[in-house]
Amino acid sequence: MHKSLIQYFAQNGQLILPNIGIIKWHKQDAEWVNSKLVAPKEEILFEKIDSKPSKSFYHFLSDQLEVSYDQAIIQYENYIANLFNEEQLTFELGNFGTLSKNNGLYYWTTHFSSKAYFKDIEITKIDLQADLETKKDTKNISWYRWTILLATLAILAILFKYI
Repeated sequence: MHKSLIQYFAQNGQLILPNIGIIKWHKQDAEWVNSKLVAPKEEILFEKIDSKPSKSFYHFLSDQLEVSYDQAIIQYENYIANLFNEEQLTFELGNFGTLSKNNGLYYWTTHFSSKAYFKDIEITKIDLQADLETKKDTKNISWYRWTILLATLAILAILFKYI
């Protein structure tokens, strides 16, 4: 059951735990601020909202567990009821994070940080004309040097052939 819940969260971006709350993958798009492209933000949040899972969740669960739809509902409700007992006070959601229970309150500790993957990009104007002139001068000088070098080598090769 545990692996199926992790897989469902990875595919759908949310996991509803009845009478506990919802674990959601929250995404915020990148945006322009002045001359800076602010990186997108993604985080996994826990919200204490009492909600029921959707029918598609139970269909997914019944397919994964290879049981009927009604049996999937019963097994999931039993799993949630026994999720936090005296022996087990944490629920590990794969590499995404950990949900802990302490004194009747639930705490989410995420293992995911989008800051490691996305960075802000600052855009500044460059002086294109000065850059082009510098490249032109460099190309002309290099071209003359290579011409003289190749001509010298050709003359030396001709002289050594006749000697």
